[in-house]
Amino acid sequence: MYFLLSVAVTLCFLPTTVLLAAPMSWAWPVLRAYVAIQLFLLRVICGQKVRVTGAENLGPGPSLIAARHEAMWETLFLPIQLGNPAVMLKQEILTYPLAGPVARKLGYIGIDRSGNLEAAKRSFAQARSAVDAGRRVLIFPSGTRDPARRDQLQAGVAVIYRQLGVPCVPVTLNSGDLWPHRSWLKRPGTVDVRICPPIPPGLKTRDFMARLNEDLGPDTRP
Repeated sequence: MYFLLSVAVTLCFLPTTVLLAAPMSWAWPVLRAYVAIQLFLLRVICGQKVRVTGAENLGPGPSLIAARHEAMWETLFLPIQLGNPAVMLKQEILTYPLAGPVARKLGYIGIDRSGNLEAAKRSFAQARSAVDAGRRVLIFPSGTRDPARRDQLQAGVAVIYRQLGVPCVPVTLNSGDLWPHRSWLKRPGTVDVRICPPIPPGLKTRDFMARLNEDLGPDTRP
């Protein structure tokens, strides 16, 4: 039932893609409404609730948000919770027929995973521009939802942390319990999202990664 209604909602919102040519002040409220409806359907049909703790740790200024990645759920919820951050995502998504133009409109940042140095520099520069504009930057440092690898943080998050020079706020969650990997099943329950105290800028890479692993490790899931 959820998937049928979700498709219907998506089709209803398709005419609003004209807003992709509109200013962000017009387009973002429409996209926020679309996601809010999706989350509403998940609550009333699938019995999925949300509990957020530690929201006071976000602070008012720009920051790097490093979130645990277990399901597609957080790609819907976190941009709303964080007030339209610049999301760092795999470059391929920017080429998708509908999601790509929307992501580009929102100023999302593609990450080239081929190891191309110039592409990486462009991504870092875009993240720097987002921070300079007062935006938060959201990254999923494991880069995958695969349970076998999602606890392994990639070293690139430390590079971005050094480049941006802003606090890093870890976000841990348990969405994978309700949205099992590679399954259409949506289980009822509560997705707990815990926003951890910020990691101050300027730490050495070793100390930063140790702190981030401490906050995002599997033993710290809500």
